[in-house]
Amino acid sequence: MEFVKTDLFMDKNPEISNFLNEVFEDWRFSHDKFPKNVIHGEYWPIPFFGNPVTARVATIGVNPSSEEFKPLRRWPKITKANRGAWKRRLKTYFNHELAADDWFDPWTIGLALLDCSFEEGTAAHFDVSYRTTTAMLANQGTDPKEFYEMAKRDVQWIFKLLPLCPNLRLLLTMGPIIGENFKPTPLLGFLGEFAQRYGYKMIRQGMFWEFWHEESRRVFVIHEADTPDEKCITCRVVKNIHAHRDELRQRLI
Repeated sequence: MEFVKTDLFMDKNPEISNFLNEVFEDWRFSHDKFPKNVIHGEYWPIPFFGNPVTARVATIGVNPSSEEFKPLRRWPKITKANRGAWKRRLKTYFNHELAADDWFDPWTIGLALLDCSFEEGTAAHFDVSYRTTTAMLANQGTDPKEFYEMAKRDVQWIFKLLPLCPNLRLLLTMGPIIGENFKPTPLLGFLGEFAQRYGYKMIRQGMFWEFWHEESRRVFVIHEADTPDEKCITCRVVKNIHAHRDELRQRLI
């Protein structure tokens, strides 16, 4: 399939721009829904980092870091008039003058094995929830029931985003999310639990799972890039992608 070229700014990609308008309004409406965990102070919603229009691969995480909106990160002031700057910052996050958060380092190394890159726009990162919260597992003050309710409500946006990404083929997950029993559960399984609700079928095809979107007839391969016996997070991601790199590359064709 021909690679889709895009203009520089998000407002040249109306489907993604409209998607972000919907996210923004949803965030304004539900801003105070999860008071026990959401970081107090100003923060933008972040459904993705990087360019979803050109991405062939999307790494998937739980939600933005609690450190993301510290003053040194220099996000634009949160006003309705600044939405254009927010959209551009999301799209150019990995090419911004400020370096991306170190959290992305394991994915950056793993993606290189697939000849994909956040910086080059062939990869992007999506989050289950766009809200910045206290640490999901490391912070003992995080309320697991509320965190699950937040993730269950916000996961809709990933499923709405996928069909808007014309080059996207592969989704990569790693690690847990708080599940229905309010304990850690695999992120891949959590996404599978809600796929049908948003118009997807989850089907096993060989060593990988696939999300079939019934309306658009798009197929997205989803793979858990994790090696549980490894303690180092980078080792867990890189070892898994290295072991499956040939099959994953085939799915990107």
